[in-house]
Amino acid sequence: MIVEFNSDLFVSEDVNIQSKTSKIILEISEDKFLWDIDNLDKLFLSDGVNNFKMPFNGKWISIGDKEKLLNKVEEIYAISAYITSEHHHYLTTIKIGINNDEIHPIDAYRIINERSIVIIENYPNDWKFIKSIIDKYEFFGQRKSIYQLIKKALSNEYLTYDHAGGSGIKKQIQGWKEGIYKDIHKYKIIAIFDSDKNKPTDFKSEYKSLIEYIKGRSIDTPPGKNDIVYEHEDIIVWHMLYKRAIENYVPLNVIKTTLTNLNDSQKHNLAQLENTPEIVDFIIYSNPEGYPKDYYINIGKNKVKEQFPEMFLTNFSPSQLEDRCSHHKVSIELPNGTREQVSEIEEILLKIAKII
Repeated sequence: MIVEFNSDLFVSEDVNIQSKTSKIILEISEDKFLWDIDNLDKLFLSDGVNNFKMPFNGKWISIGDKEKLLNKVEEIYAISAYITSEHHHYLTTIKIGINNDEIHPIDAYRIINERSIVIIENYPNDWKFIKSIIDKYEFFGQRKSIYQLIKKALSNEYLTYDHAGGSGIKKQIQGWKEGIYKDIHKYKIIAIFDSDKNKPTDFKSEYKSLIEYIKGRSIDTPPGKNDIVYEHEDIIVWHMLYKRAIENYVPLNVIKTTLTNLNDSQKHNLAQLENTPEIVDFIIYSNPEGYPKDYYINIGKNKVKEQFPEMFLTNFSPSQLEDRCSHHKVSIELPNGTREQVSEIEEILLKIAKII
């Protein structure tokens, strides 16, 4: 998250505003946010880069904390690419102030200090998938600086999960929205859930109420294109998986390597699936019904439930996940205004970046 402060905060005579603003500023030492450089210049620079001033009288900051803060500011200026165009584009920026279009210091302090949460249907299985893609993409591709910030948030426990259960996502969102994250839910919550589709054009009717709640409007039946994608106006960030469920994202060679007791028929049919990625997207590995005989896998339901999530934690490269998603790309806007086709995995990570 990128933060900038309205300079009027530092001349306010309101004790609560001064106190809370001071506390927020000190959080920069814990790397809980990135400080907009232009805003930092305006508030801290005096005659030059090495001549800093405090933006206020420091009544609420001890001498030790003042020195720590100024050292942190010096450290920020020593980083050549502290905030890049990618940071500005993919991260959320909040302006702290007391005007109608700004975040009040009281709410801003909560945004910065409350943990960000990923609402998932099933713990630990779905969380293994989320942790895996965060780990595997830490140094991946052109957006690795963003993915490294997500990994840092996870490692510092600023990013965590909430188990909702298959039918409890709406209730969980409501609970957080009306509770701890009241008025700040848009900045702190993402919901990620299975599509449960049998083919690309399916839509699980039970999700209609959930998505209408998230969007604050009705959606068509069947839903239109904009009905089943995240939009900035939605009450929280969210993502419905394109594939049926998380097990459909496991690369086939990882399945073959992990499940060493497959019979010859199962091995043959897995090999057949390598040429039909669209079928792999929606296949139910534990249920052979509804699929051509050459695709029968019929792995036990308990084995799928227990072992497939563990496969995400094994040592395979992000390129294998990219390959598993290569036939279904999504378009994202780049910082320079052009667009790029990326995998759904990157789309998920960039959505998570909005709440850290």
